[in-house]
Amino acid sequence: MNKSFHIFCLSAFVHAFVGCSDDQPNAEPKPELPPAVEAKKAEPATPALKKPVVYIEELDQFQEFFKEQHETSFSHVVRKNWTSYTAGKNGILTKVLLFGKPNYMISEHYGSTISGFVRADNPDSGPKYGEWSLSRDEIVNQLALQGLTETDQGWITLQMRGEVPQEAGRMYFIVCDKIGDKRPWFGAFAFAEGNPYKGGRFWLHPEHDLVFRTYVGKTQDQLAKEQKGEPLFGSRDASIVRSADLPPQPKSMTGSVNNFEPPAPVTQTSAKETPPLPPSQPTEVQTEKPASEPVVQPVAEVVPVPAASETQPPVLVPDPIEHTKEAAQGLPDTAEPSSEVDNGQLPKKSLFERFFRKEGEDQP
Repeated sequence: MNKSFHIFCLSAFVHAFVGCSDDQPNAEPKPELPPAVEAKKAEPATPALKKPVVYIEELDQFQEFFKEQHETSFSHVVRKNWTSYTAGKNGILTKVLLFGKPNYMISEHYGSTISGFVRADNPDSGPKYGEWSLSRDEIVNQLALQGLTETDQGWITLQMRGEVPQEAGRMYFIVCDKIGDKRPWFGAFAFAEGNPYKGGRFWLHPEHDLVFRTYVGKTQDQLAKEQKGEPLFGSRDASIVRSADLPPQPKSMTGSVNNFEPPAPVTQTSAKETPPLPPSQPTEVQTEKPASEPVVQPVAEVVPVPAASETQPPVLVPDPIEHTKEAAQGLPDTAEPSSEVDNGQLPKKSLFERFFRKEGEDQP
């Protein structure tokens, strides 16, 4: 019995010691799994500028020739990031259309977005206007609305944001400023060779032009100014050299109007092309010879020699008058008797016959 009592007291002491202690046993750590977080797609930044509100929109400049199986792209590098055109209407640039298709989706050279702005007069330092942006997904959607696939070429719209003034006769540049995904190129756009559009060019070559269209609109204020005859743009927006204000072409010292153009070929009109005189003025035939008519001397004619006998000397044809005299001297005397015979008188003999005449002959 003493043994069971000692066991009871020991268990009560241990229970009391453990229950009064502040220390608690450490809980076993649970294994932590990495959270399954879905990657959020990068939302496009909200544009700072809004689309221009215009009341009239017209097609201005365009170039619609292209070379088959040849494409080009935009870059964000200086001198490889622009295309130019010359405005033909006054107003606000609303949109620019390019002809092409999206680039390959998985590529280390092409980005998924592109953005830029418009400059006037110079692609690097000219006045900066508005902004524009485009993504590969937008190109695919625009082609789908035209019934085309990603591999087909179609019209691609660059929507302008902000007011981009357009002054007739002034050159403007569509400049690329940034390409997404840190890639150097964007898009696959059609172009033409041989300089079909004289008012601009593409950065790749002086005689290359993109296939494009520009649309110009007019705001309510511009329409009101146009009706009043006021200029649409002030001195700040005016170009340094306006095509309408250019002086006339200088005159050449040689008499040619166009110094850098070859002279027009001179065409000789034949007698058949000479217009006839009007019926009210009949032609008069001149019957009187001039007082001082030159005397024509007979000249020996030269008979042309065929090409095969060029080494032979030319044959001289004698004068017809001299030839007649020589022929007359060689022929026998068939002239008619002189007038002395007709009158009954004998012809006189020669001096020899008169001195050495024979006897019996009568002296005349």
